[in-house]
Amino acid sequence: MSDGGYGISPANAPTASASPAPSPVAPPDVGDVGSWASAAGHDWLVLADPDPEQLLLAAYFDYGLVDEPPARLDAAARLCGALRAELQRPIEVGVGEVSVPEVAVELEPSMLGLRIRGRRAAVLGAWTHLGELFARPDLPANAPLLPRQVNAWDRDLATHAGVTAMNLADMPIHGPDGEAGRLLSRELLAHLDPRRGEVRHVFITNDPTLVGVGWTADPPTAAPPTRPPVYLDRRPALVLCPPDDGVVLSATATPGADAYVAGFVMQSLIADLLDRMGMQARLGYEFITLRDAFYCCFALNTNDGRLGGEEVMAVHDAVVARPQPVPEALIERALELYGPSETVDDALRLRTSGRAGNVQPTADGVRRALAQIRASVHLPLRDQTEPLAKQAGYLLWKHIDEPGGDVILLHDGPQHRRDDGHPDAIKLTAHQIQAHQFKWEQRGLPRRWHPDHSMGYRWVDSTRLVMACYDPSDQYLELIDDRLRTVNLYWDEVAARPGLRAELERRGIWRLPRGTFGLIQ
Repeated sequence: MSDGGYGISPANAPTASASPAPSPVAPPDVGDVGSWASAAGHDWLVLADPDPEQLLLAAYFDYGLVDEPPARLDAAARLCGALRAELQRPIEVGVGEVSVPEVAVELEPSMLGLRIRGRRAAVLGAWTHLGELFARPDLPANAPLLPRQVNAWDRDLATHAGVTAMNLADMPIHGPDGEAGRLLSRELLAHLDPRRGEVRHVFITNDPTLVGVGWTADPPTAAPPTRPPVYLDRRPALVLCPPDDGVVLSATATPGADAYVAGFVMQSLIADLLDRMGMQARLGYEFITLRDAFYCCFALNTNDGRLGGEEVMAVHDAVVARPQPVPEALIERALELYGPSETVDDALRLRTSGRAGNVQPTADGVRRALAQIRASVHLPLRDQTEPLAKQAGYLLWKHIDEPGGDVILLHDGPQHRRDDGHPDAIKLTAHQIQAHQFKWEQRGLPRRWHPDHSMGYRWVDSTRLVMACYDPSDQYLELIDDRLRTVNLYWDEVAARPGLRAELERRGIWRLPRGTFGLIQ
């Protein structure tokens, strides 16, 4: 098996060894929901109230979409789809009797989970098969990919964590498929094997007698490492965002129960203000745990209209800059939304990542989380919000005007545009690739089209490109940089200009990870 970027080789395959030392971070207190146990160096969460009719065995791993770089796009989604297909096969539970276990697969930004539930014999059979798959990674060729989860504000997430499978989900591109894609998924499966000790993990059961069952009795070869923090600039910022996306704001806080509940409080405050402004809109609350930060984003339902810069500033002024005291009753109502399932979810995210945190929210903790949210707000960049860069020191994520460079015209009139995004010219500066569209005018006799002035352009930082995606039907190449900026290059036009092609190739476009536009399997 190839190294595949995970450091996997036969030399570090699982072997018998003493149990590694436990994590120095104590597991979060889950109260009456369950209890923690350890067996052979593996963490177990034993849920209370075992169900004699429905056994549960589960495994959660400290690996998610934020850990999947563009070069490995779809590896985790393909693996999850294949594991679900493999583990929910019928299993013989008696003479002439079979049972199909219920298999749920979760692929989050920072965690991957497998839950197997059903009749005891069926669950134990599927669990044994999971251990076999870890030992000899072999996946079906035709299993569908796990559906992608779309985020509210992908470009904002890029300012926190760069470009990964997490924020490429909304783009109709896919990574390597066929045998190359299966190889990436098999490498990931081997990397996740708890016995290798390469990825932190937690097992779950609702039967305490099954702690250490089967292959989980084998200790890991080493204590799984704790992943380093993802870069997170928590300063307030202004970030590009299409008006149709309906984003109001995003923010971060310390992970845990208090931040989760504070998000509901913030949602109520913003929704109430929008109602008083006459906007009868549904406000969504999206949250993403990025190990060291709880990211939350508040956006209107896409069918509920646009949100202008005036409305965004009104929310900022009332909820962030000059907030009124939050009523105790509102916090108490939000605390009631936090139940046993949320406790388990937060405990899993904290324990799998090796982070400390609280899974028992309090009113004081919620208020502290609200203060963190207000101190780290990201707003959509609009004409009305841009003054905050000078007035309040907000970071400004916008175009850097870079002088110099020649404009290379791609065609001789607007009639050659194949779609609304087709550029008329490319401009190359020291660090940028710009794709311009012009205002065209007809002049002279005979009448001919002439470019009058640029009406706007898209650009990428050519020193920070992360992916090149090809559209085989329209034959254009889309370049993506580390802030999710994109430009499209129609390759027949580039190829007809040797100087332009040579300069683009000198900037390394063919050395980038490749993606392909088209239907996602």
